[in-house]
Amino acid sequence: MRRTCAILLGFTAALSSAEQFEQFGDWQVHYIAFNASLLAPAVAERYDIVRGRNKGLLNISAIGPSERGEKVAVEGRFLNLLGQSTTLRFREIDDGAVYYLAAFDFQNAEVLRFEIAVALPGHGVETLRFQQPLYVPAR
Repeated sequence: MRRTCAILLGFTAALSSAEQFEQFGDWQVHYIAFNASLLAPAVAERYDIVRGRNKGLLNISAIGPSERGEKVAVEGRFLNLLGQSTTLRFREIDDGAVYYLAAFDFQNAEVLRFEIAVALPGHGVETLRFQQPLYVPAR
């Protein structure tokens, strides 16, 4: 199970051209949004993630004083360029380190604006705001 987690986390880290995180006191909140079709089929099956050309996945992890992913409360949404809002439903994954996944649908070449609220123990609620373009892969 930890090996699969390492594969998923390693994959999402490889997708990032640079570290994507926000620092909030003693906490780092890492985030990445990408096309779920890029996941290996075995990883998607293991975590019950639907792969597809227009299926996206958002991964959030909060690194606290323990220096590993910790349990936090996460909620959020994204808006498209027309201002249409979609609420994200996060699932907690605990493979020794804790992280949160939210699946969503998107249109090709869509730029999504994410707003994610993270309740950090001993710190309070912080909000991540970032934009991410997503593309449907060529056949």
